[in-house]
Amino acid sequence: MKKINFNKRNLKYGGFSIALTALIVAAVIVVNVAVTSLGNTFSWFSDLTGSSIYSVSDAFDKNLNEIMSVNNDSDEKNDLYINIVLLMEEDSFRDYNVYTYYVYHTLKQIDRDNDHINIKYINSLQNPEYIQDKYMKSSSDAPAITDVIFEIADAEGNSMSNVGYNKHTINSFYMLDTESGSVVGYNAETKILSALAQLAGKVGEDTMPVAYVLQGHGEPTIDQIADWKVLFEDAGFRVEKINLVEEDFPEKITKGSLLFINQPQTDLSDNTKSGKSEMQKIRSFAATTYGNVITMLDANVPYLPTLDALMSEWGVGMGGAISDDEHSVSGSHGLKVFADYSLTVDGSTAKSLLEKATGTSENRAHTLFTNPRAMFVYPKSKIDYIYTGNSKVATEILLAPYDTAKINGEIPSSTQVALATLTRIIQDVNEWNDTGLTEYYVICIGSSNFIDSSLDKTNYNKTLIYQALNLMWSGALTFDDITYKAFDKNGLSVTTEQTNAWMVACVAVIPAIFLVAGTIVWVRRRHS
Repeated sequence: MKKINFNKRNLKYGGFSIALTALIVAAVIVVNVAVTSLGNTFSWFSDLTGSSIYSVSDAFDKNLNEIMSVNNDSDEKNDLYINIVLLMEEDSFRDYNVYTYYVYHTLKQIDRDNDHINIKYINSLQNPEYIQDKYMKSSSDAPAITDVIFEIADAEGNSMSNVGYNKHTINSFYMLDTESGSVVGYNAETKILSALAQLAGKVGEDTMPVAYVLQGHGEPTIDQIADWKVLFEDAGFRVEKINLVEEDFPEKITKGSLLFINQPQTDLSDNTKSGKSEMQKIRSFAATTYGNVITMLDANVPYLPTLDALMSEWGVGMGGAISDDEHSVSGSHGLKVFADYSLTVDGSTAKSLLEKATGTSENRAHTLFTNPRAMFVYPKSKIDYIYTGNSKVATEILLAPYDTAKINGEIPSSTQVALATLTRIIQDVNEWNDTGLTEYYVICIGSSNFIDSSLDKTNYNKTLIYQALNLMWSGALTFDDITYKAFDKNGLSVTTEQTNAWMVACVAVIPAIFLVAGTIVWVRRRHS
């Protein structure tokens, strides 16, 4: 075989140079294709977004590790294993649209970094029977192809959806602007943690808090408040009904449990089977076992003196209907009043909660209230006599009406008017400093449609309640350091003249420079 002579003449006339150039170009293409493919497979990328949308936060990793450590014995078979089920082939889900693309990258990182979490791809169109068997509780429960399903699995990754699963629409991972409906932020970390918290609770029933839904006063049933039931379960709560006229709270109340009082049409009763009034039972639930309370009372609820007296112990009272000619719209479901979270300026706990749920922007989107009712915030002096000794209480406005709002009826002196309030109560400050065991929260909302998706298009209200539930469940899982990620607004503004100049430079000038340079080199080599 003749040895190739790499002399200057061979290189000068270009034959070897052309071949070497072709090989280098081919190698670059092959390496680029390989690296791109591996990057998609193993999520290799650099996140250059301002809010790190493509990356999971350290706070997320910390909370995820706490959730996945629900069982701490030495037997790995008792550990919590999770499947994340996507109802399309991998490439199809990733490239379906921009919303699935972001979620895909987040889920891939979780799958890569956690041995107990795996992504499964199922073509739901080709496997409708499997989907119906595993992920449909009723005929109307069919998931969309872009839904994300979280399910409990065994150590080998086999589905255990009969033990627990939940599914979420792709839009639920995002924050929307109320007026425009446009996406303004990415809230996947909170959504994923809430989904996993529910499933972790399915494994650890002893530590799972309970959301008791009060019945017996004309309230909607659990089936009629499906949106609240899903929200409670997403936050890791088990939902149960309770009729305090017929029964008492269980002797053992799981830490972080709450009582949900929703649109009662009759007052709390003094006559119960056990002889203890409902007011006494609720007071004991909150003050003795440190259970939390959420009340929903719109203008359609009649004035209830006993319930109002109980609420006054938490620094809140029932007011009249609110109207606002400048900030309201009418509709088939009653008067809808606009409210603005940026009006909430007082109260450290309320402000902190709002910032976690809605961000820090002063231009937060509006929210809507149907048939709103005023909540009166009493001065601290009114409840000081109730909380004595080492106790500490603060009632704050969570959502304020505009100055143009009109309240039906008389407004007590020295009170503030709110659409929603937050009360934080520490029964024993000394004990709380050491263990945090004597704290509970009360939220009062003057609306029956607070998390209605047709009104709460930003998901602000829903996210706010979810963050509040994490405060209430302070002894178990809290996501205080998780906030949604606002999308960057860093678009470049380029004029038509600048666009034309760059087009001429790229299309004509730069190629011409290379053509002239190449011609000069060729001519010089021919005559050398």
